[in-house]
Amino acid sequence: MKEEKNMKEILRHLCIDKGVSGSEEELFHTVSDMLEFASSVRMMPNGNIIAEMGDPNAEKHILFDAHADRIGLIVTYINEEGFLKAEPVGGIDLRTLPGRAVTVFGKEAVTGIICSVPPHLSEDGELSKDKIWIDTGLAKETVREKIALGDKILLHGSFKELLGGNIAMSGLDNRSGCAVLIECARLLKEKKLPIRLSLVFSAQEETNEMGAATAAFALNADEAVIVDVGFGAQDGVPIEKSGKLGEGAIISISPVLSRPVTKRLQQIADEIGMKCSYEVCGDGTGTNADRIAAAKGGIPCGVISIPCKNMHTPVEVVNLSDMQQIAKLLSVYAEKGGAVHA
Repeated sequence: MKEEKNMKEILRHLCIDKGVSGSEEELFHTVSDMLEFASSVRMMPNGNIIAEMGDPNAEKHILFDAHADRIGLIVTYINEEGFLKAEPVGGIDLRTLPGRAVTVFGKEAVTGIICSVPPHLSEDGELSKDKIWIDTGLAKETVREKIALGDKILLHGSFKELLGGNIAMSGLDNRSGCAVLIECARLLKEKKLPIRLSLVFSAQEETNEMGAATAAFALNADEAVIVDVGFGAQDGVPIEKSGKLGEGAIISISPVLSRPVTKRLQQIADEIGMKCSYEVCGDGTGTNADRIAAAKGGIPCGVISIPCKNMHTPVEVVNLSDMQQIAKLLSVYAEKGGAVHA
């Protein structure tokens, strides 16, 4: 970065970028500018962005992953009247869509509104993913000149500072995780690391986790820590599956995860005085760890999550202090060489 930015500014810049699943290359310049002190920053053909730090000849190789893609929509059809039909890219919360303003990224950015049937005429009030129509207001002759099938669509969501260090914005899943990796790298930039460290801003987690699978195969690290968002505590969310905003991270415990890596994350959290919540899963984690753990001969993984309210909506909410503490934890993890006998 030409000038050092704090966590809030890192997050703001990342959230401005588009990068719906399958279009992660749009993030490359933002990420590479923020990691100008890394040994290298490159992009894989499928959109993964990989930064390298530490000793390239070290015996141990650690991978930190945060998926860079965000949920959105894709144009699937244009009818005779010029209305766009769309379907979700990723698990978008359909309940939040009717009446929502969007940006369609065609030959130029076009603003549209997701059509909403008046409640007086709607039987159940629910929108199904095969009935998403967008009105751009353009004449039908103009629509096809500006917009094509396959163009990506983002929901509007402005960057809002709330009380208590909370931030509301669309795309915090998982631009907040990306911000954590960038801040972790900044904390390490003057350090002499005993390891080789790969920071992976992975593609297509919201659709099929393909980016994590290919990056893990290519890098073949000795161990990995995956940073994603987890459920923020709020009404309707099980207390045992969530974490309170402003009270640190959520550490996952799962059969697919490495006990030594998870234990090391817990130990360092204690050392730096960070509170933790826990999410215990009986099978997979629902994160990139499920793919990374199975790469090549198997990569021991841990998962640490940022509590996030209103997940998969245009008004996701995270806490800056949680993010800063997780960045600190990861930096210590890397400085101390990761987990022992992972």
